Amino acid sequence: MGLSQSSGISRRGALKVGASVSGAALAAAGLASCGTGGGSGGKTEVRMWSWYSEQQDALPKAIEAFEEKNPSITVTNRIFGSPDQYLPALQAAVSGGDMPEIFAPHTRALEYGKNGISLDLRAELGSDFTDKFFDSANDQYTQDGAQYGIGWMAQTFGIFYNPEQFSEAGVDGEPETWDDLIAAAELLRGIDLAPLAASFNPGTSGLDFFLPLITQVTDDPTWYLGLDRGEDGYDYTSPEVIEALELFEKIVKGQVFQNGAGATQGGEATQLFYTGRSAMLFSGSWTPQNLVQDADPEFVESYKVMKNPAIASGQQHWTANQAGAGWSVTSEEKNRDATLEFLRFLYEDEQYSTLMNESNSMPATKAAAERIENPIMKQMTSWLIDGDGCPHIPFGPGSSEAGGPLSSILDGSGSPDQVAQAMQDAVTNARGAAS
Repeated sequence: MGLSQSSGISRRGALKVGASVSGAALAAAGLASCGTGGGSGGKTEVRMWSWYSEQQDALPKAIEAFEEKNPSITVTNRIFGSPDQYLPALQAAVSGGDMPEIFAPHTRALEYGKNGISLDLRAELGSDFTDKFFDSANDQYTQDGAQYGIGWMAQTFGIFYNPEQFSEAGVDGEPETWDDLIAAAELLRGIDLAPLAASFNPGTSGLDFFLPLITQVTDDPTWYLGLDRGEDGYDYTSPEVIEALELFEKIVKGQVFQNGAGATQGGEATQLFYTGRSAMLFSGSWTPQNLVQDADPEFVESYKVMKNPAIASGQQHWTANQAGAGWSVTSEEKNRDATLEFLRFLYEDEQYSTLMNESNSMPATKAAAERIENPIMKQMTSWLIDGDGCPHIPFGPGSSEAGGPLSSILDGSGSPDQVAQAMQDAVTNARGAAS
């Protein structure tokens, strides 16, 4: 979802798309004048850019309702086919100083904000507005007290499972801890099933699974944010990361994943699950929609979902969650009042809840989460309401490169210490190349 599952593009694949924009270029663009932004017939035009196809049918209804209430404003919604089509267009708009008023920031929200390209929405809209969102969605867009984006579609991860196969293998209920999952995996392999299908190709996909392990080790959902942003005192060779890698290695050696997990892509892992070749699937909250499209109706009615196992009995079941899709607003003053008025309208509780339910999307606000209709989506969202959400998207410069070295844990070619150093080197090199 969001970064993005639309158009067949995996969210993690989207992270690899697009050329880097230097801080100097961004700063220059922030000083450039914006285009006219005027609408037809003297109306104020608010341009909205994204690749979010999930609401391509529902969003026009909201726009029409807003324009009826605000006849002097016209909203132009442009949805690009995929991130690889969207990002070059956005970067050209940044360089040309003609930014759309509302735009999907992808992984550059903090970078754009720090270079004066996008607004501090907490300052503009007030904490009463931003506090409506899940903390994990706000945190990803916040640095030094300024918030440069707001969540649109949240996403969370869990373990989908086949209860009939659990029963056949003698697995008693949902595994509480990783040790319990390892024990269940042995039983499932005993009846010739892959225990848990997961995607680790590309390597960044593995971060969806691995990064919440850092939160489990630290019991602190803000720890990874410091690592992601390269703050002082945070390093991939830190004891916390090494301990998380040791836990990951333990899970791998427990033969929890399917054979060849390091080469498996997202769609392949999902297919293993709904064709009955794996008893479980580690995936995100877009999965119910995909299963409705691809799996047999009988299977869709029978599968269940559970939280990630905890690091120990009684500990919190930290679950990956951030807003895979969000909005930022240009810092240009022209059309600002109209832009913020539309944004407020879009997130009115009734309006936003309807949009999310009609598109089977996971909302990023607490009020809309209470009104989800899809039962599996409702269950997964309840984990966020319970406060189990933690970071899993590498928004910081170069951070996505940390995923590649995880393959050495999967194939047994590297120790946790060695992989931690390789992760640090990969991220450092990427940050140096982008500067």
